[in-house]
Amino acid sequence: MFNSMRITSIVVVMMMVSVWDARAQTDSRLAVGASITGNLLPASDTDGSATVGFEIRIGHERPGWGPQTSIFGWFDTAIQKPIATSTVDFGNLRLRPIMAGYGYTWIRGRRSLTADVVGGYSLNSLRLDSGAVAEYAQRLGATSIESEATNAFAVKPEIQVWYDLNPRFGLKLNAGYLISRPSIVIRSSLGEDVRPIRADTFLITVGVVYSLF
Repeated sequence: MFNSMRITSIVVVMMMVSVWDARAQTDSRLAVGASITGNLLPASDTDGSATVGFEIRIGHERPGWGPQTSIFGWFDTAIQKPIATSTVDFGNLRLRPIMAGYGYTWIRGRRSLTADVVGGYSLNSLRLDSGAVAEYAQRLGATSIESEATNAFAVKPEIQVWYDLNPRFGLKLNAGYLISRPSIVIRSSLGEDVRPIRADTFLITVGVVYSLF
């Protein structure tokens, strides 16, 4: 995770050095790019990670109260759970929260800062670790093992900053605390094993977008 964040920081610094115009991205109608999201304070049964994602910026922020959206703040987290008497690397949980809300925006020059609360629904999936499958089979005698993650509601208070580097590039920094409580479901010859997951985590996203027009 930290290597990925370090690479992003280097890219951002290089772009800031390359600023050639004092004008901002205020005339941009659509900008797209990429971001890295790190979950830095995971729950006790999850691990931190860094996830590369898609980033989009439609139009430009306006000062004052207004609606806010969070569509591509997806991330992965590794989870550990007990099987019989041992705690093992259970698998990789992917959360895809799609949220909307309301917030207030301040604009100072090329910087805009928004404080808001967004909420919605998280579409989740689970990739069960091969070691966990082996543990189920060896320790519990399970066969025909399948897994899934339930979808869940999500809410996230956050602070977001956009900085217009130049007419083409914009830099985003987002920090917030996501609250979501999905469950993982293991189905096998033994029946159905449902385990709740406390996926609450502190998220930091660093992104760069390029104005298409």
